[in-house]
Amino acid sequence: MTKLNGEFNVERHFDKSLSEKYDRRIRMFCPSYDALHRMILPWFQGLPKDALFLSSGAGTGAEIMSLGKMFPSWRFVAVDSSSNMINACQDNAAEARLNERVTFFNGRLQDCKLSTPCDAASSIFVSHFIKCREGKLSYFRSISANLKIGGVLVFADLFGDKTSPEFATLMDVWLRSYALHGVSDEELIRDRNHVYSDVDFITEKELILMLAEAGFATPIRFYQTYLFGGWVTTRVV
Repeated sequence: MTKLNGEFNVERHFDKSLSEKYDRRIRMFCPSYDALHRMILPWFQGLPKDALFLSSGAGTGAEIMSLGKMFPSWRFVAVDSSSNMINACQDNAAEARLNERVTFFNGRLQDCKLSTPCDAASSIFVSHFIKCREGKLSYFRSISANLKIGGVLVFADLFGDKTSPEFATLMDVWLRSYALHGVSDEELIRDRNHVYSDVDFITEKELILMLAEAGFATPIRFYQTYLFGGWVTTRVV
């Protein structure tokens, strides 16, 4: 996949062609993608009826679609650095008649300065594409800066210790699961290379320390499928 100055190039990777296929392909990559989104919902049930929600790395809008239906008075901010993905999110929001409740921002979260802090946020399969610890820390600090004290963050990413035998086993079984969808050998090799070159894996221990630096409480892991993990935390400072 294309990189720019060593970084994962979101705009080129999530081009119009891929954005149109994303909802199908992500379910091939992550077989419990729909279950993850169902598991996210209960974490937000105690929020105000008129909550403001930040969807960071909104993609095609999966979190906004599910939360928007469940919480009819919520408002949303959708942020994505891929113009094609934010366009897909806008189209899906319009189709679901949610567009009047959503503010869209095409760009990095670090460049999005909200005038009103949010009650909660999600970040689904975003930070594992951010290279280096400093970049990830800056990203999570930006989420924290846009949340109220006590605001809830639910996030999911690929994670793990690449030097451990467990990692190698999970990687192999995960890609075999992906291949069951009829993926060609050529496509499997390309996607395996994409994972190894474009995903910046870190351990859960490193993730916990980073979140503390960004102002969050120790997260609770509530979800795992192969190398995908999901956590919930709150902003404490």
